[in-house]
Amino acid sequence: MNASKRVTYEIPVLLALCLVFLFGCESLINDLDQDKLPKIESKLAVECYISPQSPRLEAVVTQSQPLFGPADYDPEYVKNAQVFLSDGQNRVQLMFQDSTFNYIADTSAFRIVAGKTYTLTVDDGKRFVKATCTVPVKLPVIKSFTVEKIYSGFGTDSLASIKLSWEDLKGESNFYDIRGYTVFEQTSLRFDNETNDAFPFRYVNTSPMYFGKRSVYNDINLDGITFNIPESKIYLPRNMEFTYKDKNGVEKSFYTNPKISEVRMEVLHIDENYYKFYRSLSNTDFQDNPFVEPTLIYSNVEGGLGCFGAFNANGKTINPDF
Repeated sequence: MNASKRVTYEIPVLLALCLVFLFGCESLINDLDQDKLPKIESKLAVECYISPQSPRLEAVVTQSQPLFGPADYDPEYVKNAQVFLSDGQNRVQLMFQDSTFNYIADTSAFRIVAGKTYTLTVDDGKRFVKATCTVPVKLPVIKSFTVEKIYSGFGTDSLASIKLSWEDLKGESNFYDIRGYTVFEQTSLRFDNETNDAFPFRYVNTSPMYFGKRSVYNDINLDGITFNIPESKIYLPRNMEFTYKDKNGVEKSFYTNPKISEVRMEVLHIDENYYKFYRSLSNTDFQDNPFVEPTLIYSNVEGGLGCFGAFNANGKTINPDF
Protein backbone atom coordinates (compact mmCIF):
# COMPACT_ATOMS: atom_id res chain seq x y z
CA MET A 1 0.00 0.00 0.00
CA ASN A 2 1.42 3.33 -1.00
CA ALA A 3 1.51 6.42 1.27
CA SER A 4 -1.46 8.19 -0.35
CA LYS A 5 -3.80 5.20 0.16
CA ARG A 6 -2.65 4.80 3.79
CA VAL A 7 -3.42 8.47 4.57
CA THR A 8 -6.84 8.20 2.89
CA TYR A 9 -7.64 5.15 5.02
CA GLU A 10 -6.50 6.69 8.31
CA ILE A 11 -8.53 9.94 8.07
CA PRO A 12 -12.01 8.31 8.41
CA VAL A 13 -10.76 6.23 11.35
CA LEU A 14 -9.50 9.32 13.17
CA LEU A 15 -12.77 11.14 12.55
CA ALA A 16 -14.73 8.20 13.93
CA LEU A 17 -12.58 8.09 17.07
CA CYS A 18 -13.10 11.85 17.62
CA LEU A 19 -16.86 11.46 17.35
CA VAL A 20 -16.85 8.62 19.89
CA PHE A 21 -14.79 10.75 22.27
CA LEU A 22 -17.11 13.76 21.93
CA PHE A 23 -20.24 11.68 22.53
CA GLY A 24 -18.55 10.17 25.57
CA CYS A 25 -17.91 13.62 27.01
CA GLU A 26 -21.51 14.61 26.34
CA SER A 27 -22.74 11.69 28.44
CA LEU A 28 -20.80 13.01 31.45
CA ILE A 29 -22.92 16.17 31.57
CA ASN A 30 -26.08 15.84 33.65
CA ASP A 31 -28.61 18.51 34.59
CA LEU A 32 -29.22 18.62 38.33
CA ASP A 33 -32.74 18.92 39.64
CA GLN A 34 -33.40 22.32 41.21
CA ASP A 35 -34.58 20.56 44.39
CA LYS A 36 -31.13 19.01 44.82
CA LEU A 37 -29.32 22.36 44.75
CA PRO A 38 -28.46 23.93 48.13
CA LYS A 39 -30.88 26.61 49.32
CA ILE A 40 -28.82 29.76 49.91
CA GLU A 41 -30.73 32.82 51.08
CA SER A 42 -29.78 36.36 50.14
CA LYS A 43 -27.59 38.13 52.72
CA LEU A 44 -27.21 41.76 53.69
CA ALA A 45 -24.00 43.27 52.34
CA VAL A 46 -22.67 46.32 54.22
CA GLU A 47 -19.77 48.65 53.48
CA CYS A 48 -18.89 51.44 55.91
CA TYR A 49 -15.63 53.23 56.80
CA ILE A 50 -15.33 55.70 59.67
CA SER A 51 -12.63 58.28 60.40
CA PRO A 52 -12.08 61.31 62.66
CA GLN A 53 -11.46 63.35 59.49
CA SER A 54 -14.69 62.41 57.67
CA PRO A 55 -17.38 65.14 57.67
CA ARG A 56 -20.19 62.59 57.79
CA LEU A 57 -20.93 58.93 58.45
CA GLU A 58 -21.86 56.86 55.41
CA ALA A 59 -22.92 53.24 54.94
CA VAL A 60 -24.01 51.37 51.83
CA VAL A 61 -26.43 48.47 52.35
CA THR A 62 -27.21 46.03 49.55
CA GLN A 63 -28.16 42.37 49.38
CA SER A 64 -26.38 39.48 47.75
CA GLN A 65 -27.79 37.81 44.66
CA PRO A 66 -28.68 34.11 44.45
CA LEU A 67 -25.84 31.71 43.73
CA PHE A 68 -28.03 29.69 41.38
CA GLY A 69 -30.34 31.35 38.89
CA PRO A 70 -30.37 34.68 37.08
CA ALA A 71 -28.08 37.43 38.34
CA ASP A 72 -27.78 41.15 37.72
CA TYR A 73 -24.61 43.23 37.87
CA ASP A 74 -26.53 46.21 39.25
CA PRO A 75 -26.50 46.35 43.08
CA GLU A 76 -29.76 45.65 44.92
CA TYR A 77 -29.96 48.50 47.44
CA VAL A 78 -31.78 47.92 50.72
CA LYS A 79 -33.64 51.15 51.48
CA ASN A 80 -35.73 50.26 54.54
CA ALA A 81 -33.07 49.13 57.03
CA GLN A 82 -32.45 50.44 60.53
CA VAL A 83 -28.75 51.39 60.61
CA PHE A 84 -27.12 52.37 63.91
CA LEU A 85 -23.55 53.22 64.90
CA SER A 86 -22.57 52.94 68.58
CA ASP A 87 -19.47 53.53 70.71
CA GLY A 88 -20.83 51.55 73.66
CA GLN A 89 -22.34 54.58 75.39
CA ASN A 90 -23.96 56.64 72.65
CA ARG A 91 -25.40 55.78 69.29
CA VAL A 92 -26.61 57.53 66.15
CA GLN A 93 -28.99 56.41 63.42
CA LEU A 94 -27.94 56.70 59.79
CA MET A 95 -30.85 57.65 57.51
CA PHE A 96 -31.28 56.54 53.90
CA GLN A 97 -30.78 59.16 51.19
CA ASP A 98 -32.58 58.55 47.88
CA SER A 99 -30.19 60.78 45.94
CA THR A 100 -27.05 58.85 46.92
CA PHE A 101 -28.47 55.38 47.72
CA ASN A 102 -26.67 55.24 51.07
CA TYR A 103 -27.29 55.84 54.77
CA ILE A 104 -25.92 59.10 56.20
CA ALA A 105 -25.50 60.88 59.54
CA ASP A 106 -23.61 64.08 60.38
CA THR A 107 -20.50 63.67 62.53
CA SER A 108 -21.38 66.84 64.44
CA ALA A 109 -23.91 64.74 66.35
CA PHE A 110 -21.59 61.74 66.77
CA ARG A 111 -17.84 62.31 66.69
CA ILE A 112 -15.44 59.56 65.67
CA VAL A 113 -12.48 59.40 68.06
CA ALA A 114 -9.12 57.74 67.37
CA GLY A 115 -8.56 54.66 69.54
CA LYS A 116 -12.25 53.99 70.18
CA THR A 117 -14.12 50.83 69.20
CA TYR A 118 -17.41 51.15 67.35
CA THR A 119 -20.25 48.77 66.49
CA LEU A 120 -22.41 48.99 63.39
CA THR A 121 -25.79 47.21 63.27
CA VAL A 122 -28.16 46.81 60.33
CA ASP A 123 -31.70 45.40 60.58
CA ASP A 124 -34.13 45.28 57.64
CA GLY A 125 -36.86 43.42 59.53
CA LYS A 126 -35.87 40.02 58.15
CA ARG A 127 -32.11 40.00 58.62
CA PHE A 128 -29.80 41.41 61.27
CA VAL A 129 -26.03 41.91 60.94
CA LYS A 130 -23.39 43.64 63.00
CA ALA A 131 -19.68 44.43 62.88
CA THR A 132 -17.07 46.14 65.05
CA CYS A 133 -13.86 48.02 64.35
CA THR A 134 -11.32 50.17 66.20
CA VAL A 135 -10.05 53.47 64.81
CA PRO A 136 -6.22 53.54 64.52
CA VAL A 137 -4.67 55.92 67.05
CA LYS A 138 -1.68 57.37 65.21
CA LEU A 139 -1.59 59.59 62.14
CA PRO A 140 0.66 58.59 59.21
CA VAL A 141 3.82 60.66 58.76
CA ILE A 142 4.18 62.06 55.23
CA LYS A 143 7.87 62.38 54.39
CA SER A 144 7.77 63.89 50.91
CA PHE A 145 5.13 65.15 48.49
CA THR A 146 6.10 66.88 45.23
CA VAL A 147 4.38 68.00 42.03
CA GLU A 148 6.70 68.95 39.15
CA LYS A 149 6.18 69.91 35.52
CA ILE A 150 8.16 67.76 33.07
CA TYR A 151 8.41 67.46 29.29
CA SER A 152 6.10 64.84 27.78
CA GLY A 153 8.39 64.04 24.84
CA PHE A 154 5.78 65.12 22.31
CA GLY A 155 5.59 68.61 20.84
CA THR A 156 5.06 71.30 23.46
CA ASP A 157 2.87 69.11 25.69
CA SER A 158 3.87 68.61 29.32
CA LEU A 159 3.24 66.22 32.20
CA ALA A 160 2.72 66.78 35.89
CA SER A 161 4.90 64.37 37.87
CA ILE A 162 3.47 63.49 41.31
CA LYS A 163 5.52 61.68 43.96
CA LEU A 164 4.64 60.72 47.53
CA SER A 165 6.43 58.94 50.37
CA TRP A 166 5.62 58.32 54.03
CA GLU A 167 7.37 56.82 57.04
CA ASP A 168 6.12 53.65 58.69
CA LEU A 169 5.07 53.95 62.32
CA LYS A 170 7.70 51.95 64.20
CA GLY A 171 7.17 49.21 66.74
CA GLU A 172 3.69 48.06 65.72
CA SER A 173 1.81 46.35 62.92
CA ASN A 174 0.41 48.91 60.51
CA PHE A 175 -1.73 48.98 57.40
CA TYR A 176 -2.05 51.84 54.93
CA ASP A 177 -4.09 53.06 52.00
CA ILE A 178 -3.55 56.08 49.75
CA ARG A 179 -5.95 58.33 47.91
CA GLY A 180 -5.87 61.65 46.13
CA TYR A 181 -7.38 63.91 43.54
CA THR A 182 -6.39 66.60 41.05
CA VAL A 183 -8.21 69.76 39.97
CA PHE A 184 -7.76 70.57 36.28
CA GLU A 185 -8.86 73.85 34.66
CA GLN A 186 -9.19 74.82 31.02
CA THR A 187 -11.10 77.45 29.04
CA SER A 188 -13.38 76.12 26.31
CA LEU A 189 -16.15 77.44 24.10
CA ARG A 190 -19.72 77.11 25.34
CA PHE A 191 -22.88 77.64 23.31
CA ASP A 192 -26.10 78.91 24.94
CA ASN A 193 -29.22 77.59 23.19
CA GLU A 194 -31.46 80.21 24.81
CA THR A 195 -29.46 83.27 23.75
CA ASN A 196 -28.02 81.62 20.63
CA ASP A 197 -24.64 82.98 21.64
CA ALA A 198 -21.19 81.49 22.20
CA PHE A 199 -18.74 82.54 24.88
CA PRO A 200 -15.55 81.31 26.65
CA PHE A 201 -16.19 79.19 29.73
CA ARG A 202 -13.67 78.17 32.40
CA TYR A 203 -14.05 74.42 32.87
CA VAL A 204 -13.01 72.98 36.27
CA ASN A 205 -12.86 69.22 36.80
CA THR A 206 -11.91 67.26 39.92
CA SER A 207 -10.65 63.73 39.21
CA PRO A 208 -9.61 60.98 41.64
CA MET A 209 -6.11 59.59 41.21
CA TYR A 210 -5.43 55.98 40.30
CA PHE A 211 -2.42 54.22 41.82
CA GLY A 212 -2.40 50.92 39.95
CA LYS A 213 -3.49 47.53 41.23
CA ARG A 214 -1.85 47.94 44.62
CA SER A 215 -3.80 50.30 46.83
CA VAL A 216 -3.18 48.92 50.34
CA TYR A 217 0.13 48.33 52.11
CA ASN A 218 1.40 46.59 55.25
CA ASP A 219 4.68 46.77 57.17
CA ILE A 220 5.13 43.04 57.78
CA ASN A 221 8.93 42.54 58.03
CA LEU A 222 9.26 46.21 56.97
CA ASP A 223 8.99 48.00 60.31
CA GLY A 224 10.10 51.62 60.14
CA ILE A 225 10.79 51.79 56.39
CA THR A 226 9.87 54.60 54.01
CA PHE A 227 7.04 53.76 51.60
CA ASN A 228 7.13 55.26 48.10
CA ILE A 229 4.21 55.08 45.70
CA PRO A 230 4.90 54.70 41.96
CA GLU A 231 5.25 58.06 40.24
CA SER A 232 1.95 59.37 38.86
CA LYS A 233 1.91 61.40 35.66
CA ILE A 234 -0.91 63.63 34.46
CA TYR A 235 -1.09 64.95 30.92
CA LEU A 236 -1.06 68.74 30.46
CA PRO A 237 -2.24 69.85 27.00
CA ARG A 238 -0.60 72.80 25.28
CA ASN A 239 -2.04 76.31 25.48
CA MET A 240 -4.04 76.91 22.30
CA GLU A 241 -5.82 79.90 20.77
CA PHE A 242 -9.43 79.56 19.58
CA THR A 243 -11.22 81.97 17.28
CA TYR A 244 -15.02 82.15 17.07
CA LYS A 245 -17.90 84.47 16.17
CA ASP A 246 -20.58 85.58 18.60
CA LYS A 247 -24.28 85.88 17.71
CA ASN A 248 -23.66 89.29 16.17
CA GLY A 249 -20.99 87.92 13.88
CA VAL A 250 -18.17 89.62 15.73
CA GLU A 251 -14.95 87.61 15.59
CA LYS A 252 -13.37 86.95 18.97
CA SER A 253 -10.62 84.75 20.34
CA PHE A 254 -9.38 83.25 23.60
CA TYR A 255 -6.61 81.00 24.92
CA THR A 256 -7.37 77.69 26.62
CA ASN A 257 -4.79 78.28 29.41
CA PRO A 258 -4.88 74.68 30.75
CA LYS A 259 -3.47 74.16 34.23
CA ILE A 260 -3.55 71.95 37.31
CA SER A 261 -4.67 74.20 40.14
CA GLU A 262 -4.69 71.67 42.99
CA VAL A 263 -3.30 68.25 43.91
CA ARG A 264 -4.40 66.57 47.14
CA MET A 265 -2.80 63.40 48.52
CA GLU A 266 -3.71 61.50 51.69
CA VAL A 267 -2.13 58.57 53.51
CA LEU A 268 -4.64 56.53 55.49
CA HIS A 269 -3.63 54.54 58.57
CA ILE A 270 -6.25 51.80 58.21
CA ASP A 271 -7.40 49.02 60.52
CA GLU A 272 -6.87 45.35 59.69
CA ASN A 273 -10.47 44.82 58.54
CA TYR A 274 -10.11 47.53 55.92
CA TYR A 275 -6.78 46.06 54.77
CA LYS A 276 -7.98 42.44 54.53
CA PHE A 277 -11.13 43.41 52.65
CA TYR A 278 -9.34 45.43 49.96
CA ARG A 279 -6.51 42.93 49.77
CA SER A 280 -8.98 40.12 49.08
CA LEU A 281 -10.67 42.26 46.42
CA SER A 282 -7.35 42.76 44.63
CA ASN A 283 -6.79 38.98 44.73
CA THR A 284 -9.90 38.49 42.58
CA ASP A 285 -8.25 40.19 39.59
CA PHE A 286 -7.56 37.03 37.59
CA GLN A 287 -6.79 38.81 34.29
CA ASP A 288 -9.30 36.44 32.60
CA ASN A 289 -7.14 33.44 33.51
CA PRO A 290 -9.48 30.40 33.22
CA PHE A 291 -7.22 28.21 35.38
CA VAL A 292 -7.34 30.38 38.52
CA GLU A 293 -9.59 29.15 41.31
CA PRO A 294 -12.15 31.54 42.88
CA THR A 295 -11.09 33.27 46.10
CA LEU A 296 -13.20 34.29 49.07
CA ILE A 297 -13.80 37.97 49.80
CA TYR A 298 -12.92 38.84 53.40
CA SER A 299 -15.77 40.04 55.60
CA ASN A 300 -16.02 41.06 59.26
CA VAL A 301 -19.81 41.49 59.12
CA GLU A 302 -21.45 38.88 61.37
CA GLY A 303 -24.39 37.24 59.63
CA GLY A 304 -23.74 39.06 56.37
CA LEU A 305 -21.16 40.24 53.89
CA GLY A 306 -18.97 43.30 53.43
CA CYS A 307 -16.67 45.38 55.60
CA PHE A 308 -16.89 47.80 58.50
CA GLY A 309 -13.49 49.47 58.80
CA ALA A 310 -11.78 52.58 60.12
CA PHE A 311 -8.87 54.85 59.28
CA ASN A 312 -6.94 57.87 60.52
CA ALA A 313 -5.83 60.11 57.65
CA ASN A 314 -3.09 62.66 57.11
CA GLY A 315 -2.95 64.68 53.90
CA LYS A 316 -1.26 67.54 52.09
CA THR A 317 -2.35 69.87 49.30
CA ILE A 318 -0.18 71.52 46.64
CA ASN A 319 -1.38 74.28 44.32
CA PRO A 320 1.10 74.04 41.42
CA ASP A 321 -0.74 76.49 39.14
CA PHE A 322 0.86 75.21 35.92
